Amino acid sequence: MPAAIDHDARRIALAEVAADLVAAGGAEAATVRAVAAAAGFSTKAVTHYFADKRALMLLTYRHAALGSKARTEASQPAEGGDIAAMLHALLPTDPTVERDWRVWFSFWGMAIADPEFAAEQRTRVRELVGRIGDVLACDPACAHLAADERQPAASALLAALVGIATQVVFDPEAWPAAEQVRAIDSACARIKRQAAPSHPALSQF
Repeated sequence: MPAAIDHDARRIALAEVAADLVAAGGAEAATVRAVAAAAGFSTKAVTHYFADKRALMLLTYRHAALGSKARTEASQPAEGGDIAAMLHALLPTDPTVERDWRVWFSFWGMAIADPEFAAEQRTRVRELVGRIGDVLACDPACAHLAADERQPAASALLAALVGIATQVVFDPEAWPAAEQVRAIDSACARIKRQAAPSHPALSQF
């Protein structure tokens, strides 16, 4: 009897192969044929799971997004929240995270002219802003942020993170891991200062 095939695992494995190809050569490098060759499959086997390159890229992007979600969840303490730890987990300080950023950047370029990809991009960004906002609500250092201040603060932190990641990908020598951490910690500190209540003794002056 033939061995059972875990089709979900096979799709994820192909998405991993595609992500590596995108990171190395851009979206144009992740053709169905190239993915099949890198995975050791026939082209027919790959098209069994993906009708075309577009479908393959969509899953690859979603898989990278799920990876970032898992990293942010693992970064959090059992109780409360730690916004700095969450953002540290998303910095491209190791090859896997940097690879995912390269996938995201490639996908964003495709999303400019593709309404479905653009909708996917908006959904993922809104989800990430929401997760950042949830952590801000749980982080004791940000407890004084009003509910209506969290979304703007979360958006500002994501903008800082994307800016750092962009520079790392295109100018890595100028952005070693320590500099990435320093930059995101500065962004977090600005939010925490915004959240901190004024000292009662100083309010008289």
